[in-house]
Amino acid sequence: MRKSLPSMPIRVKQFPNFVKHIFIRTILLLQNTHSQPTFHLCYFSCNSYFKYLYCSLHSLLKFSSNHNFKIYVFNDNEQPLSDAQILSIQNLIPGTKVIPWPKSMGWGANQIKTIWQAYGEVAEHALDNDIVARVDSDVFFFNDIIFRAVAKSDADLIGDGHYVNFEYTQGGCYFFRADAIKKIVKLLATENIENLLSEIEPIVEDIAAHHFARHLKLKIWLTWFMMFPDELRNAGGITKWMNWKFSCLHFVMKNKKAMLTTYQNELLQIQEIDSFSKIINTE
Repeated sequence: MRKSLPSMPIRVKQFPNFVKHIFIRTILLLQNTHSQPTFHLCYFSCNSYFKYLYCSLHSLLKFSSNHNFKIYVFNDNEQPLSDAQILSIQNLIPGTKVIPWPKSMGWGANQIKTIWQAYGEVAEHALDNDIVARVDSDVFFFNDIIFRAVAKSDADLIGDGHYVNFEYTQGGCYFFRADAIKKIVKLLATENIENLLSEIEPIVEDIAAHHFARHLKLKIWLTWFMMFPDELRNAGGITKWMNWKFSCLHFVMKNKKAMLTTYQNELLQIQEIDSFSKIINTE
């Protein structure tokens, strides 16, 4: 009986993509540019996710404050943030817009449609070269490398693809040029979204975003910047290597309390922990 050959480890299969990513990232970061786009960051959140949302915004302020940001929180109508929670967010990042919005968790045509309506509203108030980004509440940043790379890239869609074998733009955090958002919104106004989504499986927000960009033949850069819990565990924490390799951590797990303990233990100074802990427990 013929013995089957052992499968090649994922890290070996992806090594060429990793080298390509590092090369492109290095070239981009060495470029000089006089224009700095504004990043319009879109969060879709709710009362029960306030702790994680606050953590994400806190990390943004702590590690990426030298970029131009506008924050939009699309506040779930079914489980809205409380007035006290909204105040905490706006005290942290003044000017944050909290907008009542239908539930947009990213599954099915109706929720994906409301997500793109939100992106469209944000893009209307952005310059074509600005960046409109999706950031999930369970993502925190630990450096600004991805923001610097995106600002200098000419791609229309920039996302992480390493965890899904570079088949599509992984959800959690991805970046669209505002002009690309406008093109996709125009597409969705002229073509039936159910018909467009019938071409993908499963019908989820991140695969849909990638599909819309491909449908319009937009320029896509699938890169390597978002770490996941198993990678954190295998690395033994946010080491110098992980800090160079990635820019953020996406806690795609049911028990998201680990996100808060990881952020506090790995990235906060002792004197910061008490005030952070008190605020995230705001009801």
